[in-house]
Amino acid sequence: MLFLLSMYFGLGGFFSFFVAPTLFKVLEREQASAVVERVFPYYFWIGLAVVAVSLLIALTSKMPKFLNMLLMVNLMVLIALVFYVSPKVHDLKVAGSPEFLKMHLVSVIMSTVSLFLTFGSIVYLIVKRNVGS
Repeated sequence: MLFLLSMYFGLGGFFSFFVAPTLFKVLEREQASAVVERVFPYYFWIGLAVVAVSLLIALTSKMPKFLNMLLMVNLMVLIALVFYVSPKVHDLKVAGSPEFLKMHLVSVIMSTVSLFLTFGSIVYLIVKRNVGS
């Protein structure tokens, strides 16, 4: 579980804070946007799968309720991103709606919250492991 969560955290951090900003610096806005728009849904699906598997492991391993809660909230954030927010952002962008920027900001905030919850889960697992040793 620690490996899975660390992989997702590294992927999310690298893509969100390095790759996406670099694309927007190097490419024209439309080109960068097209690349990011193609990649982010896969990233959200990977996060959804990793957090869902981690939650199943945590629940079947009788992990502490605090960790289960972090993973459950993270899963709910990612479900909302995958099934509601991300498609809504796409539809608003295609329609040229002024609401696009607001919904895009919601997406960015939710993605960041997911990364923070993932980081919290990683720290909790590491501290639990070191205290238990």
